[in-house]
Amino acid sequence: MVTSVYQEAKKALADAVSAAFAKAVAAGKLTPVEGFAPAVEIPKDAANGDLSTPSAMALAKSQRKAPRIIAQAILEHMEPHPFFEKYEVAGAGFINAFFSSNWYGEALKLVEQRGADYGSINEGRHQTVIIEFVSANPTGPMHLGNARGGVLGDTLASVMEKAGYKVWREFYVNDAGNQVALFGQSLEARY
Repeated sequence: MVTSVYQEAKKALADAVSAAFAKAVAAGKLTPVEGFAPAVEIPKDAANGDLSTPSAMALAKSQRKAPRIIAQAILEHMEPHPFFEKYEVAGAGFINAFFSSNWYGEALKLVEQRGADYGSINEGRHQTVIIEFVSANPTGPMHLGNARGGVLGDTLASVMEKAGYKVWREFYVNDAGNQVALFGQSLEARY
């Protein structure tokens, strides 16, 4: 079972580059390299596609050619894949791939299939953790930190639950004791 259409797309790009490299070797444009395995990464700039491979740069020494020439030779032999709208050579010799609407459709199908379990993993292996976060302090001035603490604490707890942890939320409420009594007296005196 495919766990991620993203991982499947990375494998598809690596396979397409490997096959294209073999075809470029068979056509005499490149020379064989034993154990060639293309690396696939996410480009730093989204304008450079959804996935990219710097394989041509890794091959430059063994091919004794500029990485951009190697990338172009590989690109000329790449077969279309339903996950990719297009491929292009960019920069010093990156081969960039852009996801197609078919890939996005497959990703949405997977999200729909998994429903509320989508994105869940079992990293926590049902270990119990306590996430303690605070509410706004009614005896002090209101500031951004009052709101941020609760939101961040609850978000962290939700993420950890999706990661397989049993999460106990401790939400500290400062609404009792001498400070709150003084706060009430100061409100009464003011109004």
